[in-house]
Amino acid sequence: MASKTETLRKLPNILEVRSAGKSFSDKIVVHDLSFKVKGGETFGLLGPNGAGKTTMMRMIMNILKPDEGEILFNNESRDTLKSMHFGYLPEERGLYPRAKVLDVLVYFGTLNNLNRRKAEVEAIRYLDRLGLVEYTDARINQLSKGMQQKVQFIAAFLHDPDVLILDEPFAGLDPINQVVLRDILAEYKQSKKILIISTHQMEMAEKLCDHICLINNGNVVLDGNIRDVKQKFRENAYVVEGDDVSFMHDQQDIEILEENKNACKFRFKDPKTDISEFIAKINKKTRLRRFEVVEPSLHDIFIKHIQQQNRS
Repeated sequence: MASKTETLRKLPNILEVRSAGKSFSDKIVVHDLSFKVKGGETFGLLGPNGAGKTTMMRMIMNILKPDEGEILFNNESRDTLKSMHFGYLPEERGLYPRAKVLDVLVYFGTLNNLNRRKAEVEAIRYLDRLGLVEYTDARINQLSKGMQQKVQFIAAFLHDPDVLILDEPFAGLDPINQVVLRDILAEYKQSKKILIISTHQMEMAEKLCDHICLINNGNVVLDGNIRDVKQKFRENAYVVEGDDVSFMHDQQDIEILEENKNACKFRFKDPKTDISEFIAKINKKTRLRRFEVVEPSLHDIFIKHIQQQNRS
């Protein structure tokens, strides 16, 4: 008869948070929060400081219990599941400073149901991949901030969890190691497992996430596929770039939004304007280098939405 662990491994992974709530004393930190994460997608849990992100992640990890609502993984209550199904990289480091790197990783691996030999092999493999294999016998407090971040990531990931939650995973990493970490996470996604990332680096979130949930003051304010979210907040604006775009001021059918000598961001006064005809017209005025629809950045959407919500 298959064990619960074997059954969970065979299911199409879904993590669901249903109307979760959490208060500390008289302060509501998370209020009626619901979202769903499917295996194989990167889910961005985003929001300003104090929004409730860390509390929500700790509830998923069963470190904190929700006062209201429930958290399910493959329709099983989080309370009934073993910790080995989950991996967590907290923003604050939780490593033993005087312990040796390999000893720490093997210890965390055995806590999550790996035998000692398997934990050691996997730890050395990822230390090598992240450029730390020569530091296996170094003490944690001898490592730089970025090195400690990599060790903590390996500790969270070593046992190949079904749900991996990363809070500011790229903090302290140089661009080269950010690329290596992104490659590892891309491989993890291919196995249809659940990846949740919380970060203030909106550019990184935009590159990695398939789905975002933006929360503020413990409430969901925006939730959806990132392509749909960007489409929703599109300004119907365009940018034209050429040798000299000062002639754009003579165009009566546009509204100029931003400009410099070589580029101009604008909006058509009539949304039904024939784009191809307009391009042909400006091609006669300058050597056109770029003409494209302006996509709102996740950073701009984040700032605009949070400011609007705080004002309301």
